[in-house]
Amino acid sequence: MARMIPGPSDSLAGRALESFRRASPPTRRLIVAPGSSVARRWRGLPRHGLLLLAAVLLALPVADCTRKPPGKLVVIGLDGASWDLLEPWIQAGDLPNLKAFRDGASWGTMMSVVPYLSPTAWTSAVTGVNPGRHGIFDFQRRLPGQAAIVTETAKSRRSPPIWNLLRGSGKSVAIINIPMTDPPDEVDGVMVAGFPHLDKEGFAYPPELEARCKAMGYILDEMEMKIPDGEEESILAGYRSAREKRWELARQLYSEKEYDLFWVVFTGVDRIQHLYWVFDDPKNPKYDPAKAAKFVGTMRKFWMEQDKILGELFAAIRPGTTVLILSDHGFGPVRHELRVGNWLRSAASGFSSEQANDIFSLDPSDAARLYVRTPGRDPGGASSPAEVRATRDRLSAALLAARNPETGEKPVETVYPAEQVFVGKYAEKGPDLTALPSNGYYLGLGDLPNGFKLPNYGPLSSTVSGWHHMEGVFLLRGPKAAPAGKAMKVYNLLDVAPTCLYLLGRPLPEDFDGKIMETVLAPGLLKKVPPVYKGLLNEEDRPLTPEEQKALKNLPYVG
Repeated sequence: MARMIPGPSDSLAGRALESFRRASPPTRRLIVAPGSSVARRWRGLPRHGLLLLAAVLLALPVADCTRKPPGKLVVIGLDGASWDLLEPWIQAGDLPNLKAFRDGASWGTMMSVVPYLSPTAWTSAVTGVNPGRHGIFDFQRRLPGQAAIVTETAKSRRSPPIWNLLRGSGKSVAIINIPMTDPPDEVDGVMVAGFPHLDKEGFAYPPELEARCKAMGYILDEMEMKIPDGEEESILAGYRSAREKRWELARQLYSEKEYDLFWVVFTGVDRIQHLYWVFDDPKNPKYDPAKAAKFVGTMRKFWMEQDKILGELFAAIRPGTTVLILSDHGFGPVRHELRVGNWLRSAASGFSSEQANDIFSLDPSDAARLYVRTPGRDPGGASSPAEVRATRDRLSAALLAARNPETGEKPVETVYPAEQVFVGKYAEKGPDLTALPSNGYYLGLGDLPNGFKLPNYGPLSSTVSGWHHMEGVFLLRGPKAAPAGKAMKVYNLLDVAPTCLYLLGRPLPEDFDGKIMETVLAPGLLKKVPPVYKGLLNEEDRPLTPEEQKALKNLPYVG
């Protein structure tokens, strides 16, 4: 297990080294895997050598970080990380590197966006705008005026991500595995796109990087999330292999060149939480004691392995670097399913079968994002605008009033109409209603191929046993970060791009939806180095109307 290398027992040396650690960026806290070259060199120093090292370091002049040129920035994405899940393991000592990093970081809760899916959430993080402006709402999209549904790609992104804002500025970037970035952009640096991948070609820039990835056996993420009976071990091994290859590539790229922005996302933890939660959850109707005896603790073990990678990465990070760790959403168990398509066609919903046919979702496995058939947008739409509005309002009220007849529980916590969560030129592209399930529930469409014959409620139709919630995580540490401690303010993904641009010393567009994460920056930094605002994200786009600007301030995931 990775551990923090202790300082000498001598009290003077210990005090000196502890002072050095407190005054230094996280890279100086050597949290490394046992037996690594860093650990061997550190252990090999005699006591007087450690004293001399500490004395020299403490004698160096401490420059005002606000007067230095902008430093480097490393962003580490931990897809699906949630304090609810991680905190017990941190306290138990299972994640020593994450704990040591957090002990010196300003950290807290990072709210996701609506809908809290990886493509939508990560796109919001890298663009600093809500889905109504960047145009990504789901894994799929519907071709205009057609019934055909296709896989969404980065080509649909309508607002520039941070690496495009940095082009031509002299800042170099390395971007690895951020979801919804295929096909990759031509960046000032290198980029390996994240899922979904429509094929196995064209996923990296420049082309020679793709050839290198293939030669080393780099493994692309797959969208498929199933765990067929008997394949638990092979699927787990596949996720481990993909993670190791991701880390191998990231380690190589980071060591070869000093990038101004280095951003890597580890998605394996998300997949494991989706599929292996059932083995730690006796309350799940599909819990199998025999299988649980074999696979219990899979999530914890996978996170312990991820923590070892984090320790190696922390040890490699160069002095003067600011490090931001974040997740795109949180996570929790799911045990019951409301089959929305079946429920709509039952007396419990209050809709007739004909009315139910005008309500649909793009993903047959996920009915949390619902559309009401609308003329001009959806084939077969025949209702007037007033009738569409009435159906939406009625559907929202019915979902909120729904109760599981066996338990009396609410399957739906909140329902957001489009105008409440999407603002901008592309807001109408999004779902009419987005429902957030209650704790322990999942919203599926139901057994459409069988004519919606199953009961309205039951165990999940899929093999997923964990699902998203809004509360993710963030940790910021380095020379420009606030003193260590839990941040009282909750931030959201829209704040990530503005904060990163500021930390890189670049002007911010005037029309970001997000704001700089002020309270987690070093005290006085913003006064000494005030942010510069210049230009718009998309000069060719229309500016937001006063009504839209007001609506931005009221987005439920902001503030």
